[in-house]
Amino acid sequence: MELQFYNDRTIAPAIIRMLFHDCFVRGCDASVMIVPTAGRSSERVAIPNQTLRGFNIVNRVKKVLESACPGAVSCADTLALMARDSVALLGGAAYDVPLGRRDGLQSNPWEVDLPAPFARLDDALGAFAARGFSAEETVVLFGAHTVGATRCSHFRYRLAHPDGTMDEALRRDMAEACGLAGGDLPPGDDPTAFLDQDTPFAIDNACYGQMIGNRSLLQLDQEAATHPATAGHVAYYAASPDAFVRRFSEAMAKLAAVGVLEGDAGEVRKVCSAYNK
Repeated sequence: MELQFYNDRTIAPAIIRMLFHDCFVRGCDASVMIVPTAGRSSERVAIPNQTLRGFNIVNRVKKVLESACPGAVSCADTLALMARDSVALLGGAAYDVPLGRRDGLQSNPWEVDLPAPFARLDDALGAFAARGFSAEETVVLFGAHTVGATRCSHFRYRLAHPDGTMDEALRRDMAEACGLAGGDLPPGDDPTAFLDQDTPFAIDNACYGQMIGNRSLLQLDQEAATHPATAGHVAYYAASPDAFVRRFSEAMAKLAAVGVLEGDAGEVRKVCSAYNK
């Protein structure tokens, strides 16, 4: 089934981000899609997930699938397939997505422990390693920052307190766009900026050249250009566009297989936002 993302080019990057936020917590079980109720919370209320977008699109696709094949395609499979198609729509390489994932029966906000945009790289490498990813694969997945945007609050401190690791022209541009004193703004009032200032809707290797040139917005990305465990990989992919596109799809396929539920584990939800009754 061809996915129609209408005229909103930001949805495809949002779906890729949603897959990462889902798979990194309890594995790829669509637990991030559960809507909290008065009696039961969910991952959706955790701060990193409050700016996720695209749930309505996934729900629409799942509704079509459920109508055609009741109880056959899980929400976890639906999200994994949509992330694959999002990569393709953004110019990435095609890759296979084995099916059979089941949907989780738990969604707890206190379990959401994603590497923050301002985290130290060593901490992020440890988090990825705990889920089976090498330093090279982690650098490749950082390449997801070649599409989409981030909140100014995720890097404003780098604008207000420059340390020489951000290109000065970029810092001035972002200071004008974001301001230097945002405070604790709600997501709706927090401006956004494209992570890749050159090709924000194309999966390419531009972000690695930006890392090397001190033009990354996020501290995490910038540190990857000089860290001994990652600098060589950043330099390689900055010079190897075809290799990056291929490896990114391979890493996405691996991400979509993290901690999947199979067999009789979990369930196949009828709707992605609620457990079956």
